[in-house]
Amino acid sequence: MNPSFSEILRGLMGTRELSPRAISRASARAESTILQLLNGNITPSTEIVRDIAPVLQIPEEDLLIIAGLEPSKPASHGKSYRNSAQIGELVSIASSLADEQVRRLLDFARNLKAEIGAVQR
Repeated sequence: MNPSFSEILRGLMGTRELSPRAISRASARAESTILQLLNGNITPSTEIVRDIAPVLQIPEEDLLIIAGLEPSKPASHGKSYRNSAQIGELVSIASSLADEQVRRLLDFARNLKAEIGAVQR
């Protein structure tokens, strides 16, 4: 018997050490949506899969197939998110860091953003 989408999602999250909250934050999807997917209470839509695939570091087309959906045209929300695969990797890495390390990473990101803002002015 083939595993369900929720079982595969749980496995992908487990191997990447990602919590439902981390997936939610990185994908801009409600944590309750991620939990419902994990529990098999809702079936994944194309839009949800497109939002969570980069966070899971899996090609969108592959996750669509796993979800039983047709891989098709580019995302309907217009242009794809810039650097979504790298952002997903960053979330994955940050999820395994200690609290102090996460604070340091946030400080670094804020300082980098401030530096970029200063250069662009």
